[in-house]
Order: sequence, then C-alpha cells, then structure tokens
Amino acid sequence: FVPSIRDIFGFIGASAAAMLIFILPSAFYIKLVKKESMKSMKKIGATMFLILGFVVMIGCMSLIIFDWISNSKKDQGH
Repeated sequence: FVPSIRDIFGFIGASAAAMLIFILPSAFYIKLVKKESMKSMKKIGATMFLILGFVVMIGCMSLIIFDWISNSKKDQGH
C-alpha cells in the first residue's frame, strides 16, 4: 500500500536521479574506453563513482520505504 502519489514520485525520482547522475555516465565511460587498463586512475574513479551511485540509490530508496512504513503506522486514514 502506497499512501500518496508523492511517494511514488519520490521512489521513481530516487532511482532515476541516481541512474542519470552516477550510474549511467560511469558505466558508459567504462564501456567506451575498453583499451584503457582497469588499473588506470580514470577507470578506478569511474568504478568508484558507479559504486557510489548504487549506494546512493539504495540509500534513498530505503529511506523512502522507511518513510512509508513509519507514516502508515501514524496515519490510518486520509
């Protein structure tokens, strides 16, 4: 059960923002620069940025879900 459309937009926004800002650019860079060694500083930075993106996305989504759970216990009506 989702309390409001605001919560749906928050969940979608958390996943889309992390994908557009962190995950996709670093994944594209790693994919496009195949000849460069994985030990190069640029690829290490891109990999760390990719990992940070997943951490941010999981963190934001878990906070939104936690908010759903805590608000559903408080509000039993509209």
